[in-house]
Amino acid sequence: MPQFGELEAAIMDAVWQAGKPLRVREILDRLGRDPEPAYNTVHTVTEILFRKGWLAKEKDGRAYRYNATKSREEYVAGLMGEAFAAAGDRSATLARFVEAMRPGEAEELHRLLGEAVQRETPQ
Repeated sequence: MPQFGELEAAIMDAVWQAGKPLRVREILDRLGRDPEPAYNTVHTVTEILFRKGWLAKEKDGRAYRYNATKSREEYVAGLMGEAFAAAGDRSATLARFVEAMRPGEAEELHRLLGEAVQRETPQ
């Protein structure tokens, strides 16, 4: 799973935050970057994200609206999976990851692990 480039990440953030399909102009308006990228640049990168499978598009008059095909959480989980796969010692890497968690996050992880174990255990 490749990490997004700077403009790709900004476009995906805009789409994820909107929670609805956006036209390229709406994406550009939400970027809030200075200097503002050209419309054609945003359109080109949005189309690249579509071809990569990160965005879906639907016709809206003469334009298209773009929507994320995966959530931000799915994207980040994929990055985490790749990071663990690249680790020489997955257990040590996981231990360091857990050590860096805030107490509430560790409790949530514990709860989620308990649910995963229950799903895997035959009834």
